[in-house]
Amino acid sequence: MIIREQQKTYPVTVLCRVMQVSASAFYAWAQAPENTDKMKKKAALEAKARELFEANKKCYGSRRLSDALKKAGISAGRYKVRRLMARMGLEVRYPKRYKATTDSDHSEAISPDKLDHQFAAAT
Repeated sequence: MIIREQQKTYPVTVLCRVMQVSASAFYAWAQAPENTDKMKKKAALEAKARELFEANKKCYGSRRLSDALKKAGISAGRYKVRRLMARMGLEVRYPKRYKATTDSDHSEAISPDKLDHQFAAAT
């Protein structure tokens, strides 16, 4: 960027005024990390974590997801995966429990079959 090249010759405030950029925006840009290898690894980890989470019907928590990532060749601890899941908004869906809907073991009288249904299988 031109401001960074001319910084040694002219004051930053003057350069920013000429370029019509605020000084705070320039300093924020200057401090922002560049696209490093660490950022690429982080992006790959996020992509693989989301892929595994979706592939397993959103039922994997941080422990199972970290184990699955290790099997996929990506090293990530449980607490790192937990922070990652929270940041990405990945929430675990717990499977529904079985609920019995019919109570066959009761003492009430059984209603008579007024329609005379024939429940025998046809052969």
